Amino acid sequence: MSMISQAIEVFIGSLLEIFISEGPTTFGARMKQVLDAVFTMLLAVIPEVLERMDGVLAEDEKRKAEWEIVRMDKRTLVTAVGDLCFRRRYYRHKGTGEMAYLLDRRLGIQASAKVNGDVRQRAIVLSEQVSYSKSAADSTISDISRMSVCNYIKDLGSFPVLEAKGEKRSVRNIYVEADEDHVALQEGKNAQVKLIYIHEGVVEHGDRRQLINPRYLTWPQGRDIDTLWETVSTYIDQQYVSEEIENVFLSGDCAPWIRAGEEWLYPCVPILDTFHSMKALRGLCGGNQRRASLFLHHVWADERARATELCQNILAQTPAASREAKRKQAQYLLGNWQRIRNQRHPDAAGCSAEGHVSHILSARLSSRPCGWSRENMENIAQLRVMKANGQVIQYDDLVRRKSQKEGYKSLSKADALVKTQRIEKALKKSVRSYVEETRQNLPVLRNGKATPIYNALKGLSLGHLAC
Repeated sequence: MSMISQAIEVFIGSLLEIFISEGPTTFGARMKQVLDAVFTMLLAVIPEVLERMDGVLAEDEKRKAEWEIVRMDKRTLVTAVGDLCFRRRYYRHKGTGEMAYLLDRRLGIQASAKVNGDVRQRAIVLSEQVSYSKSAADSTISDISRMSVCNYIKDLGSFPVLEAKGEKRSVRNIYVEADEDHVALQEGKNAQVKLIYIHEGVVEHGDRRQLINPRYLTWPQGRDIDTLWETVSTYIDQQYVSEEIENVFLSGDCAPWIRAGEEWLYPCVPILDTFHSMKALRGLCGGNQRRASLFLHHVWADERARATELCQNILAQTPAASREAKRKQAQYLLGNWQRIRNQRHPDAAGCSAEGHVSHILSARLSSRPCGWSRENMENIAQLRVMKANGQVIQYDDLVRRKSQKEGYKSLSKADALVKTQRIEKALKKSVRSYVEETRQNLPVLRNGKATPIYNALKGLSLGHLAC
């Protein structure tokens, strides 16, 4: 009986024992044992399949003519189901001297990697939501360290750019909102991670408000601000019919980097969002609601001189120790006079930048006490923006392209051999023959009695689920 047949028979025995034993008291614990049994079976089955495929490559006539076998080597890969151990041949090309594991090339197994791509993929997807330690624990039943996950995040760098999708849309108003998160770095400093998003307005769903066609963009501290707003402006030009746009509302706390966008977005209607305007007004007026209401009355009536006089009276009555802070609040409010008045523009839709920063950035980057490396902080922010945009997070697409010496040489003799149709047909024929042989060796299948286990295993052996 083959190793595969033995592994399946052992799995069936384990499966029955799990459910009839007096061990775990909960069904969830029993299902965890079932999953462990499945992993054990796979770790026994997969190596035999791989070694059989390696044998097919070894017997290929063209391989024999062009490649010589150097030795047989053992390989251990950390996969999602555990440590996968298998053996395969190492070859040397007779003409060029190129060295290669042909099976690795055929299956796309990365050279020198101890952790397989499925584990790295799961690790970065999880780390966008939870800590490195939890990501490591949930990525595989084998042991990988939190620093391994940290390094996988560090490897990322080929993130998608903000670009239009589909045909251009015609809308009257475009809404651009911006804010930043303040993140603690390992070096003891804080860094700003900017979040900008573009949408077409808000729709009500019961008690909830939902943005229409939002697209998100993050921008780390230190990168050119004009390039940021050029990116946003280009996206709007490519995604929307420019002639139909009547207003581009730019909302936020009106920090200098946000105000820089007013020169790029046309026709721009800048707005100081309500959250920051009321925060500054409370700081200026303290607990005096009458003064706050009076200031807003002057704003809506466009009585700037009276609002300035009110601020001067407040400062005159403020103790010297607190006066400077209130003076800054007054300057902030008066300096954004028209931006506050634009809150009442008939097409303004409010601003939810604080909430979006909290949900997209802060929830992972700054809501818990931790110190980030600058590079990983930026990469996690990019992953969370990708998720907000509904984009698929794929490790192989996002990882920085390694140098030639870290991977396989392109267009090598090994690739030319293992990717031929002849090899493809030989491998398929061998594997199908082996599956049929295994099926015939399983008593539960050989007897042909149509039990649920028979139907399931027969379906798997034939490459589909039998009914």
